[in-house]
Amino acid sequence: MAAVVSALPTELAPTPAKITSLKISGSGCPNDSDSVKSTSGTLGDSASFTFGQLRGDRTDNCEIHIQSSGASQGWQIAVKEVAYGGNVQLSSGSSLDTVTQAFWSEKAGDTSTLKASLACAGPDIKDYVTVRSSTNDIKWSKCTGADGNPGILNVNFRPVIQGNSGTYDFKEASWGLVWRKC
Repeated sequence: MAAVVSALPTELAPTPAKITSLKISGSGCPNDSDSVKSTSGTLGDSASFTFGQLRGDRTDNCEIHIQSSGASQGWQIAVKEVAYGGNVQLSSGSSLDTVTQAFWSEKAGDTSTLKASLACAGPDIKDYVTVRSSTNDIKWSKCTGADGNPGILNVNFRPVIQGNSGTYDFKEASWGLVWRKC
């Protein structure tokens, strides 16, 4: 049974995968908009991004497609947790639900789903918030070969306003990643 690695001594930790290609798609980050930027540049213990136009009053989705290389040979990587930060307004009786789906292109039918919800029972919410979710339903990449390529990671984030009224304007994302030997 392989062990999940999250905090290893430096000599045992895998070399992070360098992001070589970042593509986007969805109504919240159209593929011709250049509205998502990687702020970490790697897939290590985490990866972080900024959003330029993921805002609305009902729902949107933003899917990030990442190719990478240079990770240590003989390792797998997976998304364990996600956090999204941004400005949220909710009136009493409304909620913001978030759904994140993570999968590897080589196994597109094998998807992790991470969900969170922020409900407003009153008074109204008008603040910068961070919405977090995690999963134990880990979906691992392929085993990295000599090129250190774990495959194409796809992460789709969908904020949804339910109830009376509300808006979201997400500015940033952070993914907590885990590694294991394979």
